[in-house]
Amino acid sequence: MDAYRELQQFGHFGQLGLEVVFRLMREEVRRFPVLEPGSGWTEDSVWDWVQSFFVARGHEVTAAVLAQTADLPSMGRYLRRSIRNFLVSEARKTPAGSVRRKIEDLLAATPKFGQVPRGTPGAGRWQLVDAQCPPYAGELGPLVAAAYSVPGVRAVRWSGERRSPLASDESLIAILEAVFAAASGSLEIAELTQIFLQRFPAAVEFADTALDQLAFDQAVAPFKDRPDVLVEVGARAQEVYDQLSPSQRALLPHLDKPVSDHMQMLGVGRSQAYEAARRLKAALGELVPEDDLRGNVMLEVLRLCLISQ
Repeated sequence: MDAYRELQQFGHFGQLGLEVVFRLMREEVRRFPVLEPGSGWTEDSVWDWVQSFFVARGHEVTAAVLAQTADLPSMGRYLRRSIRNFLVSEARKTPAGSVRRKIEDLLAATPKFGQVPRGTPGAGRWQLVDAQCPPYAGELGPLVAAAYSVPGVRAVRWSGERRSPLASDESLIAILEAVFAAASGSLEIAELTQIFLQRFPAAVEFADTALDQLAFDQAVAPFKDRPDVLVEVGARAQEVYDQLSPSQRALLPHLDKPVSDHMQMLGVGRSQAYEAARRLKAALGELVPEDDLRGNVMLEVLRLCLISQ
């Protein structure tokens, strides 16, 4: 008996299934340096993450594996995706990930900051709006000094279990302005995050501040920008597309249209058109699980259906 047959027989993860999850977890956690304990990865620390995974997502993962997989290899692929998505979410909850998200929010919400437009050197980086400066290529030390030079940085009174803010939004925006002015160029989110980690060292643990820039960037980068995530979205979308019938592929891009359009497209009566749309929605609900990648996968499936017509 393998782990898949064990799950089918008992309806829950047994010893074989837990061993599969542990093996996958042991491989995936090493992709996330911000989650590594100070003593390094041990068997016990990996099992701790296995337990956390089941507490957070065990019920939905068990139901999805039972409904959507057909053998041990497909079960393994689904579990790996679920574990990786779970670890991405956990990595972004770390102090370093929290600092990065705060910077992203401030940049997006403050009119004085803007992204370098496409077709321009440094496209996608951030800068003072209308600055039209080249990408910054120097050391971060002078920019950290500029961050420290901002006077009157106000702390925020805080109580409770949640992590306290770095400082007031006004102070953080002033620091961003000073950093961009000192750079006289555009900066990446990862560079800004490293500057803030050094400006507010009490906000993070030593293990976070010791990360090199590439490892940090891979661990807490915006989900949609990670190369491995883009590859995974494409693979999952292709799996979904392959399981749709030709009529379902034709119907999907028009699923939100009136039933009269469905009738004309499929060449069937009203009741049959209703049933076709219902079955397609049900199939998508089973084939595309509710996780952080669902929206991206659905868009890619839609694109595949459009280009096949």
